[in-house]
Amino acid sequence: MIQSFRPRSTTLRRPVIALSIAAAFGLAATGAAQAQVSVDVDVAAPVPGWLYDLGAVVSLFVDPPIVEPEPVAVAWAPPPMLVEVPPPQPDPYAFWTGGYWTWQGDWVWCAGRWMDPPRREYVWVQPYYEHRDERVIFIPGYWSAADAEFIAPPMERPIPWAYVNAGVVIGPPPEGPAGIFVPPPPGSRPGLIIPAPFGTPPAVVISAPAVLAVGMTITGAAMIDARHTTINDNRVTNYSVTNVRNITNVTVQAPAGATANGRAFQAQVPHQAHLAAALRPQVEARAPVPASRTAVAAYVPGHPPAALPAPQKVQGLPAVPSHGAANVSQAQRAQMSHAPMTPAEARQARPNAPAEARTAQPAQPAPEQPREQAARQEQPQRAQQQAEQQRAQPQQAQQQAQQRAQQEEAQRAQQQVEQQRAQQQQAQQQTQQRAQQEQAQRAQQQAEQQRAQQQQAQQRAQQEQAQRAQQQAEQQRAQQQQAQQQAQQRAQQEQAQRAQQQAEQQRAQQAQAQAQQRAQQQAEQQRAQQDQAQQREKQAQARPRTEEASRPSNGRE
Repeated sequence: MIQSFRPRSTTLRRPVIALSIAAAFGLAATGAAQAQVSVDVDVAAPVPGWLYDLGAVVSLFVDPPIVEPEPVAVAWAPPPMLVEVPPPQPDPYAFWTGGYWTWQGDWVWCAGRWMDPPRREYVWVQPYYEHRDERVIFIPGYWSAADAEFIAPPMERPIPWAYVNAGVVIGPPPEGPAGIFVPPPPGSRPGLIIPAPFGTPPAVVISAPAVLAVGMTITGAAMIDARHTTINDNRVTNYSVTNVRNITNVTVQAPAGATANGRAFQAQVPHQAHLAAALRPQVEARAPVPASRTAVAAYVPGHPPAALPAPQKVQGLPAVPSHGAANVSQAQRAQMSHAPMTPAEARQARPNAPAEARTAQPAQPAPEQPREQAARQEQPQRAQQQAEQQRAQPQQAQQQAQQRAQQEEAQRAQQQVEQQRAQQQQAQQQTQQRAQQEQAQRAQQQAEQQRAQQQQAQQRAQQEQAQRAQQQAEQQRAQQQQAQQQAQQRAQQEQAQRAQQQAEQQRAQQAQAQAQQRAQQQAEQQRAQQDQAQQREKQAQARPRTEEASRPSNGRE
C-alpha cells in the first residue's frame, strides 16, 4: 500500500539555470556551457503527500542510438519502476531493451521490446542514473560495440540541464547516497534511489517490496580471473567505469526499517533484464502499452524533445494522494523544475538586444525605476519569506537532526547488513568448501565404486569367459564322444550287418549244402532204389530160371 510522506523542508535550496540569450535562441547545440547558480526557492507544501501523481504516465517506444549519448542533468529523481512482463525471446540474438524511465521533457516510460543489434557483435548498454549534487545525471540506453568501454561523465564537466516540457510538475529530489543507482521498486515513495553497480538493469527491483525510506541496496557478483568477486561499489570515483558483463545474479536487500511492509528483504535476482522483469511483483503497477508502435528518437541535450502522446492510466497502482505542489503557477513550476526559457520568453525578456550582445552573460537589468517599484513590491514578500524561514529554522534543525539520526541508523543498518553479508559470504564459502570437500569425497567414493565395479565386472567377465570356454570344451568333448559313439555304433552296426550277412551267407551255404546233400541223398536214394529195383528185377528174372533149375528131374511138377 502506497503511503504519503512529509517533505523534509518547506524551503528547498536547489540549483537553477541562468540561461544565456544565445541558448534561448537555439544556439545551445553548438556546445556553449550553461551557467549554473544556486538561489533560494520557496516551495510551500502544507499538505503531506506526493509531489506528483503516478496514476497516469506517458508510455512510448524509443529508438536507441548506436553511440553513447550525451548526459543531461535532471533536478528530480525518476519515479518508481512499473511492471512489464516480457514476451518470449524471438531469437537467441535479440536483446530486451526498455522497461525503464527515460527523459523526453519529463520522466516518461520507455516500453521494453525485443530488438536485434543494429550491427554484428553489438550489445545493449543499460540506462545510466547517477546521483550527483542533488540532481540526477542521466544517459539513456544505447547500442555499443562489445569491446567499447563506458566513460562516466567527469566530475568537473558541466552537465547541461534537461529541457522540461510546459506544464510538468516536478518530483522530489534524489534521496540516498551519491553514485550510480536505479529507480525504486513499484509502489515505493518517489524520490528514493537504490544504489547499484554500473550496468544493473532497472528491472531487478520489480520483484522487491516497496520502500519508504533509504536503505535498499543492490550488489552483484561476477567471475573475474576464475575468482568469485562481489561488486557492491556504486561510487563514480574515476571517469572510466568497467562494464562487467558476466554477472549472472544480483542481490537485492533492504532492512526492515526501509520496506513498506516492515520486514527485511533479501533475494537473488537474475541480472538479465527480461528474466528480472518476468519475476512476480509485490506491487502490481502495470506499465501501459504504448498506443503507437512508432518509436521516437532519444533525447538530445540542447534540442526540444519529441512530441509526446497522451498519458495512460497505470493499472494496479493504489490511489495516490494529491499534493499542493500540483497547483503552483507556471513560473514557479519553471523555476522549481529548472526549465530553460523558450525562445519566445527570451525575446520578451530582451526584445531589443543586438545580435553581438547575445552571449552567455545574464540578461541586462531593467531601468532603475521599475526595479525600485519591484523591490518595494517584493519587500513584504521577502519579509514574509524571512518570517517563514525563521519559523522553519527550528523545524529544519529538527529535521536535520532526524536526517542525521536516520543516516546514522541507515549507516548502522548498512554496517549490520555488510557484517551479515560478510558472515553470509563466509558461511557460504565454508558451506561451499564443505560442499566441495563432500563432493570430492563423493567423487572419490564414486570413482572407487566405479573401479570396484569395473574390477568386479572384469572378474565376472573373466569367469563368464572361462565358463563359456569350459562349456565350449565340454561341448566339444561331448560332441567328440558323441561322434565316437556314433562311429562305434555305426561300426558295430556295420559289423553286425556283415556278421548277419555272413550268417545269412553261411545259412544259405548250409541250406545249399543241405539241399545238395538232400539232392545227393535223394539221388543216392534214387540210385539205391533204382539199384534195388534193378536187383529185384534181376532177382525176379533170376527166380524163374532158378525155379526151373530146381525142379526135380523125375518129372514131378
